[in-house]
Amino acid sequence: MEYVQVTAPMTSQEEAKKAVVEQALFQAFNPYASLAKPNASPSSNVMMYAVRQGDTLSGIAQRYGLTLKKLIDTNKISNPHLLAVGMRLVISQDEVTHMVKRGETLNYVSQRYGVSRELLVERNPLLKWLSDNLYVGQVLYIPITGGKPMRAEELAQKRNTSQAASRQVIGRLRGGLEWPVREATITSGFGVRWGRSHKGVDLWNEAEAKTPIYAAKAGAVLEAGANRSGYGRMVVLDHGDGLQTFYAHMRTIRVAPGQLVDAGDVLGYMGQTGDSTGYHLHFEVRQDDVPINPLPYLSR
Repeated sequence: MEYVQVTAPMTSQEEAKKAVVEQALFQAFNPYASLAKPNASPSSNVMMYAVRQGDTLSGIAQRYGLTLKKLIDTNKISNPHLLAVGMRLVISQDEVTHMVKRGETLNYVSQRYGVSRELLVERNPLLKWLSDNLYVGQVLYIPITGGKPMRAEELAQKRNTSQAASRQVIGRLRGGLEWPVREATITSGFGVRWGRSHKGVDLWNEAEAKTPIYAAKAGAVLEAGANRSGYGRMVVLDHGDGLQTFYAHMRTIRVAPGQLVDAGDVLGYMGQTGDSTGYHLHFEVRQDDVPINPLPYLSR
């Protein structure tokens, strides 16, 4: 008589443990395993991250300025829902060095290479104590996460363009902007975030899905729908002379392209569509397609 052994299917926890064991065995027999340490030597070209309690793939990707697809592809993850504490993920396989010059700050280096301050600090532990007190001649190791590094001239030109646009928009917004979310909490500001440029501000209200989104200024509806990658359902208002406002991640939209609206008109309701980590409104102000920090122009 022939006996057939029946094995019960593994639980998610058992699968996770199995994945960690397999990864540990792989590193043990991998000749490049020594490169996978958090405090890797300067010659290392691999940046690793050890998964912690509460981590998600999307959260890790956002933290280091990666797309979720790039993180999954780089680590050859077949089941994105299977993530275990202790699992090591490759964040970057390439890096460059940067020698600090007079007047440079950590923010400058972060913007120039398109990487987050957090990633720079993890790769260069000395920065935990030096912070922005960089010294001339200091060598920094810059993990490249997929963004295109900017030349110093390009960064200066971008700053000059932004400053010129800011001066222009000051004159255009003498009357100020109305808050697109009433009683809003600012959850993310304008500037560099997760190694990338955050072109607006994120606003949240505890009513979340029931929160109305208001037009910040009178204008015409240029876009209404899910037309741009990552923004989800969004409305773009045109205010003339190159000035536009963006309202992204909306749950529902109550206006249509070509419609004229006044400041304070309801455009729709707060949502979490597109690349969003939760309910909020991503609000942008652009002059000639150059993003401007909206906070100085929102009415007090």
